Amino acid sequence: MTASGSRSANACESCRRRKVKCSGEQPCRSCIRHNWECTFGNWGRRRYSEAHVQGLLDKIRSYEDQLAVQSDSGSVVRQQSEHDPGGHAPAVRHPAFIAPAPRPGGHATPSTHGLQEPLSDGIPFPDGDDDDDAGISPATDLTSGPAFESQVRSLLHQNRPCNSLNKMIPDHMGVDRPTSQWKSSQALVNEASAPMIPTLSESQHLLDRFLFYLGVSQHFFDPRTFSDSMMLLFQSPERQQYHMCTTWFTEYLLVMAMAKLMDVEEPTSQPPGASLFAEAMRRLPHLHQLGEEGVIAVEILTLITTYLQWCDRKHDAYLYVGLALRLAIALGCNRPSGEQACLPSETAHRVRLWWTVYMLDRRLSSGLGLAAGADERQLCLEFPRHAIGFQSPIALIINVRIARATDDIMSSLYGNASITQNELVRKIQIVLHDLYETGRSLPAPLLLDFNRPLQTVTRTGASLYLMLFQAIILCVRPILLQRVRQKVRRQAKQQPLEPAPPILACLCETCNEAATKSLSILFALQRQRIIPRYGFFDLDATFSAAFILVMVGFIGDSSTSPPPALDQAFVVLRFLSRAGNLAAEQRLQDILQSCLHVWPTYSAGDKQANDSRQGPAGASSTPSQPLPRSSTSPGTDYFHSTQEDSRLLEPWMHHDMASGVFDMQGGWDMDLSGEAEGIYSSFYDPTLPLTGVDHTDWAEIEKVLRGLNA
Repeated sequence: MTASGSRSANACESCRRRKVKCSGEQPCRSCIRHNWECTFGNWGRRRYSEAHVQGLLDKIRSYEDQLAVQSDSGSVVRQQSEHDPGGHAPAVRHPAFIAPAPRPGGHATPSTHGLQEPLSDGIPFPDGDDDDDAGISPATDLTSGPAFESQVRSLLHQNRPCNSLNKMIPDHMGVDRPTSQWKSSQALVNEASAPMIPTLSESQHLLDRFLFYLGVSQHFFDPRTFSDSMMLLFQSPERQQYHMCTTWFTEYLLVMAMAKLMDVEEPTSQPPGASLFAEAMRRLPHLHQLGEEGVIAVEILTLITTYLQWCDRKHDAYLYVGLALRLAIALGCNRPSGEQACLPSETAHRVRLWWTVYMLDRRLSSGLGLAAGADERQLCLEFPRHAIGFQSPIALIINVRIARATDDIMSSLYGNASITQNELVRKIQIVLHDLYETGRSLPAPLLLDFNRPLQTVTRTGASLYLMLFQAIILCVRPILLQRVRQKVRRQAKQQPLEPAPPILACLCETCNEAATKSLSILFALQRQRIIPRYGFFDLDATFSAAFILVMVGFIGDSSTSPPPALDQAFVVLRFLSRAGNLAAEQRLQDILQSCLHVWPTYSAGDKQANDSRQGPAGASSTPSQPLPRSSTSPGTDYFHSTQEDSRLLEPWMHHDMASGVFDMQGGWDMDLSGEAEGIYSSFYDPTLPLTGVDHTDWAEIEKVLRGLNA
């Protein structure tokens, strides 16, 4: 008989259900005392013999030994392959990556740890002499209770290979784990192919490509210092071995990886530059060492952010830009120039780097609908000024202003339940006016004339226009989507849609104009072959603009086929998807699905053969010869665009004096208070929850349209 006050290892169902102590007999004491039915089910904890438990422990330890042997053999093979068996120094042209060597200061470069934790959840390897004790603790070696069960489950979960099938396998309780929207970067970080250092000529070409796409409206590093270090890397084998043990070499790998992502022409199984990126991640210092590295650590984190962003790993990019932002603040990069206590050139670099990190943080947080990394009220640094040896900061300033406006839209207009109708309307008016003034600040070399077909555009000017138009769309899109919802409801009652009030109609037209001109720019970029296949922002802009045109077509109901600008969107999306950009392929299918709701007989397949002959939206199509393509140049127009963008290296007028013509219609100074109720209900309709995130809002509208066709 069980002693009084003790708990039996096997309780009856009544005691188990009421969570009271059970004596284990039948009937038990509690059931006798309370006159309960005392029954013992077959689902209680099964008892195992000591021999059975010992057998399970032996099997687990054998698995651990196999894992340890595999990890050790892998490191040996890697070290053997990284050294020349003949004892010769590696060639300067194509040296394989060698094992991490001590830094010049005596510190070893980490190889497999550091900041991989946010991106990888692979098998943790035992450390040192703790191999025999890893896994099951001695206190629970021969215990069959919950502690033993928990440790075994934890160990098996850690050592289980991570693959896509695991997301579909239920856990031990039979409950499916929810599918996360977080797209894992583990495949990028664990890229196993051995990377090779590009030659000097290829490195120079890739550096030029990086600066062409990202070196004008953003600032990741000082190109002069980087170019000098790159020349020293190829000076001699001894010099190369020295540089490969420095933190700068990690930055070099990231720049080359990023440039390869821009330079791709043919489809690949992995994003281009993945092996270089994985090697850079293996060399990344530990988190607690980043502060010691100084500003170069901020540069590295910003480059990691950009590569992940372009590879559609935006959540991981959001983590890394947050680290970069906080490290930049900790290093004082956000302080006024007079308080940085640096040489003028270093101060100019730190200020430009800070605003690039700030801009990326705002864009990523806005794109994901998440909080930004720093409070705007705590930032008092002025915009960068012209500095000798640096390009004009005006493109970077415009980029930052648009990013700040985008963040203001997301934080103030979407999901801000405390805002009133009048406050919302005033905020929209202020944001639209600021965006209009930003458009007028574009310098003359970057201005685009939309009164005639766009033949040639600069890469920097196109990017700034696209950012500006996307901010305008984000600011007024809910009004257009609410009109879609209203039409669905009216059609369900077999009633026509009533005309929109003039103010709302004007805002919807502004949204339509921004989308149409965005696609005109993107189509021109594609024709000039200066749109990178993995360019995340070009893809997002294409999807957002195409989404708007489909919605406008649904409301208008005046044509049996999509507008020409939507055909341009399909051209761009196909161009991006042909190199293996899976995100572009998915967005293409999404837009085609939406088109079928509006134009059921429309087929975009017959447009593919005429991609190179389509003209800009709103203009007559003019035949043109296909542009030449090669592995090193996007086309003949690339050189012309490069010459145009090179003007940005010249010190133009001060940005405060810039006053261009922003050729776009719209009620920039219109009083919106007369339609405050309608505008407010567009943003805060509980039956149509909008977040400002493009694909999320698209999914909400898809639900509405599917309900119409059900």
